[in-house]
Amino acid sequence: MAGKYTDIVDIIAPDSAAQGKRVDVTVKIKNIDSVNHFIACVAEVDGLRFIDEAQLIEPGKTNSYSGAFLMAGGDVTIDAHSYYPVGPDWIPDDHAQKDVALALVFEGTITEKELDYEDRWRTFPLYNIPAGTRTRVRITGRNDMASNQKMGAWWQVKDPDGHIPPGGEYSDWETYWTGPGNEQEFRGGSFDLDKEKTYTIDVELFMNPDDR
Repeated sequence: MAGKYTDIVDIIAPDSAAQGKRVDVTVKIKNIDSVNHFIACVAEVDGLRFIDEAQLIEPGKTNSYSGAFLMAGGDVTIDAHSYYPVGPDWIPDDHAQKDVALALVFEGTITEKELDYEDRWRTFPLYNIPAGTRTRVRITGRNDMASNQKMGAWWQVKDPDGHIPPGGEYSDWETYWTGPGNEQEFRGGSFDLDKEKTYTIDVELFMNPDDR
């Protein structure tokens, strides 16, 4: 609901943020009167004032007041207030809020990158593999969260010319879940190392398929 002279029409901020991340906020205030007003905006989170500014707003115009804070370790609410002056005093006029939820940061670690060579798994990097060798990749990921998580993996092998050999790309999610501190293996299909010189591989570990 608008105030006597102002209307806080919007609080622009993300719906969620990770702990310790900078949260940028813009408060938009409209002058709903027919004359100019010098309007102050104050915005706070948990008692921390991160916007405290006054601007002249023309009739019918909307001005922006911006600031930022660091996300705490839990959900927070942005409180924004507008004020107009009467003599030496600032009179509260409008008030609005916006909630910012603490984002869950998914944490996992690639613990092993291996190549099936001479009928056993060998850790990357490997050298002097004869051209024409048929092989496959195994990647192991660890769940570093305190809760069960579904993990996925992607990798892409490229030959010395930058091309992906048939079978050299993989992307999949595990069927079930991996417990805290436990590991999950991902095995790709076979492909041929049929060119001399260096092959490369890019690997990524994913968590929480709902975010992808």
